[in-house]
Amino acid sequence: MNDCRVVVIELPAGKRSVADTLIQVDMQLESLLSFDGETLVVLPENFACCSRDNHDYEILSRSWNSAIDSLGKLARKHDVYLVAGTLPEYEEGRFYITSAVFDKSGRLIAKYRKINLFKALVGGVLYDEGSFYTPGTETVTFTVGHVRVGIAICFDLRFPEIFAKLRQQGSDIIIVPAAFTRRTGLKHWHVLLKARAIENQLYVVGAGLNGTSQDGYECYGHSLIIDPDGNVVTEALEINDFQIIEHKIDLELKLNIRKCMPLTAKL
Repeated sequence: MNDCRVVVIELPAGKRSVADTLIQVDMQLESLLSFDGETLVVLPENFACCSRDNHDYEILSRSWNSAIDSLGKLARKHDVYLVAGTLPEYEEGRFYITSAVFDKSGRLIAKYRKINLFKALVGGVLYDEGSFYTPGTETVTFTVGHVRVGIAICFDLRFPEIFAKLRQQGSDIIIVPAAFTRRTGLKHWHVLLKARAIENQLYVVGAGLNGTSQDGYECYGHSLIIDPDGNVVTEALEINDFQIIEHKIDLELKLNIRKCMPLTAKL
């Protein structure tokens, strides 16, 4: 029972209640075939609310406790580890973009607060998460069976030092919940995820939103799983709907690649 599979549930961009979203996620999990090992399920960034209006995130943050309870119950029901993409979290007067992690008993075992907040002018539209959110300060890893998992969120993908630190902390996989815009996704999504996998010789899992939100936030989708040699082993279809991709993690592949090409930075 040492095997581990990663399952990404890609969602369409939109503004939904957590309860309505989890009904859909529950249905997707019901469709999974049984697996003799551990299952790690990853949801995208902003999986319950993708919006240009920060007031929507402020409202959603008020349901943090009930959302955590519901997500834990979902993990326990399906006997899976669950990375709940991101939810807006409010604490001591500050808002954070937070990824919550649950074990298969439904217990909250880790939280990662996005360190690098998105700020860019894309197609004439200014995005500035720092005008509302506070950045996190700590990298986070957790364990699924014999597999060590690190977390980065969306814009973190452009900062290789975070991924290098997660490798140093023993990560076999780094998961990246994201809501890449379509414009930036077309240019950078695949190449950045591949680069992070190749330079760190580990699996990288991108979990994205697809389609366009009600207020015009156009997402790229294309959730994918990349092996430690930079190969895309599975990728979501370009559709505006709920869908699943999955892959069994091969730790021997990671070890062999590192053995054949040891990478030790000398500065």
